[in-house]
Amino acid sequence: MNKAVFAIHKLGDEPQNYIYWLQQTPLQRLEAIEFYRLQYQPYAAQSRLQRVYRITQLSQG
Repeated sequence: MNKAVFAIHKLGDEPQNYIYWLQQTPLQRLEAIEFYRLQYQPYAAQSRLQRVYRITQLSQG
């Protein structure tokens, strides 16, 4: 997949790229899906800090 070529379009003015994707091989299509998936969820595979909750009871005094 050529990552160096991209274009930004206004919403609603996007070109119809259906024919472009029909011309790509199945492997190229899967690579593109994987690339966009990683862009959408870049931190999904990283570990995160755990949240710890502690419930305490106040003494009445």
